[in-house]
Amino acid sequence: MRTKSSAASLRAERPPKASRTSCAPPSGRISCTVSSGCRQPGWSSRRRCARVRPTMTALKKAAPEPRRALLAWDREHHLQALGERVFDLLVVGGGATGCSVARDAVLRGLDVCLVDRGDLASGTSSRSTRFIHGGLRYLKTFEFGFVREGLQERATLMTVAPHLVRPVEFLFPARPGAGTSRWKLRFGIGLYDLLAGRNRLPGTRSLSTTATLTLEPGLRAEGLGGSVVYRDGAVDDARFVVETAVSAVEAGAVIAVHVEAERLVPSESGPAVVMLKDRLSGASLGARAAVVINACGAWAGTLLQDTVTPSKTGAASSRLRPSRGSHLAFPREILPISRVVVMPSRSDGRLLFAVPAGDFTYLGTTEVDHTGPLNVVRAESGEVNYILRVAGEVFDSPLLAREQVLCTWAGIRPLVERPHQPTGQLSRDFRIFQGAPGVVTVLGGKFTSCRRMAEVTLDVAAGILSRRFGRRADACITGWKLFPGAEGPVPDGDPAIPASLDTAVARHLSGTYGSRAAGIFRRIAQTPSLGTPLVAGCPVTPAEIIHAVEREGVVRLADLLFRRLHPLMMEARMASPQGKAVAEEASRIMGSWLGWTEERCAREVSDSLEEWRRDFSVP
Repeated sequence: MRTKSSAASLRAERPPKASRTSCAPPSGRISCTVSSGCRQPGWSSRRRCARVRPTMTALKKAAPEPRRALLAWDREHHLQALGERVFDLLVVGGGATGCSVARDAVLRGLDVCLVDRGDLASGTSSRSTRFIHGGLRYLKTFEFGFVREGLQERATLMTVAPHLVRPVEFLFPARPGAGTSRWKLRFGIGLYDLLAGRNRLPGTRSLSTTATLTLEPGLRAEGLGGSVVYRDGAVDDARFVVETAVSAVEAGAVIAVHVEAERLVPSESGPAVVMLKDRLSGASLGARAAVVINACGAWAGTLLQDTVTPSKTGAASSRLRPSRGSHLAFPREILPISRVVVMPSRSDGRLLFAVPAGDFTYLGTTEVDHTGPLNVVRAESGEVNYILRVAGEVFDSPLLAREQVLCTWAGIRPLVERPHQPTGQLSRDFRIFQGAPGVVTVLGGKFTSCRRMAEVTLDVAAGILSRRFGRRADACITGWKLFPGAEGPVPDGDPAIPASLDTAVARHLSGTYGSRAAGIFRRIAQTPSLGTPLVAGCPVTPAEIIHAVEREGVVRLADLLFRRLHPLMMEARMASPQGKAVAEEASRIMGSWLGWTEERCAREVSDSLEEWRRDFSVP
């Protein structure tokens, strides 16, 4: 149900009809200046041209008219740029690894484009447990080097993206009868901190049973032998990927979402050709690049199956064992924890987690072989039962029942195959290989390693560019180059925050966008109604939606709800009338900027609900 405030927000401003002559890219490589100082995506060069920032006028009608605003990240311009020149690098895959490769490459001075058949982070990279960590469980298999590297990457990401990667507190309950005594936990977590070296996070301590139950009274007291508290890293995975892509675009990369790489044609003597298809319009496209990076994760084998080197067809897929990890979410009042709680499974020893997330608490994750098609990935009923059973072993709550589950999600881990080894014991390390001339494939890895994976992959690609084309790349700078917004959140009470803005909205925007929230605050200061939440109880505002359309490349309602607004757990909210009301209002606001008709707005809502039922509903 729409509120009066949401209707007022929709009437508050409308983008003017864009002058196509003012922003259409001329031939050659040029850049345009926008209000934030970023360059027109897809072009990098010496000249700059004036660019008019859209201003807002009052809406006379409730229904949006089909007209299109001038955008800082314009998909049409990126599509046009794909065929205009030969790129140094073409990246296939818009997940954490692919976007990190694109960002690393453009910051090294390379001309790079990226395509993905879906949205940014629409595969595994928006469906993780949302941690940046070394991996406590890998100490059991003596993978100390892997853990140390993960902890180093945790420190790096906390430095370059502190608004995205934050330290959070974990509580690991000790249950001596189940083999997890407090001294064993203290030893293991002490070793974990030791491997972090000077990058260790402070706060590790042992707690008695009484102190543990004081911190988390919902824990099952029977068999509890105290706990160990430590700190590790947390991230909103989809938000991280989006910000990585934004950083790449602002540095000059071309990124086109909903563009599928249908066929790759490598060349022994020149650039590779990639046959593309725009999945929104159906148009056939093409791109050429000196080097192609296959960063498709679990889908890596599909890109190579039609290459001109049939002897190597399926090389990627034969090296992968897809593993599915599933999660489920409850309302926060069902499981009101104040920190992450580790949930060891008594049946198989796997570590699951209960994670507080705003108005919700989510649990996960499983690890099972995924034997079905890769385009159908969702939690199965047996996995939901398994998670609930483990949660029942740790928490004393009769409300932890299937009927209370709001949503589920599942992602595919692209584990590197090791014959005769159980899936749960496979390493999360990554591998890079060249299966065809000028084609580099990166396999395996985990979210924490995405920056490091990109660095190593680019080193390999840079060698190919140098040997085959005489093109030199600069050194990697992603180890210290700050992300957009990393200057820090806008603090409470800052003059940049409009005085009339709801505190929950201000904190959400500042916590999500860091220093970039100042731009959203300025827009709200100019038109206060844009800071009014669309519906009560959810801090989504028209200003945030406009920001996503204008600067984050969103072109579908589902992309907005399930990736750009990911920190608000929209997949859980969509189970209620609140989420559906947000979807309807958001569709109208997006339509006013993207030139959608009323019929298109309604179809976007319907498509989003269908995507939710397919990917996030409870089996």
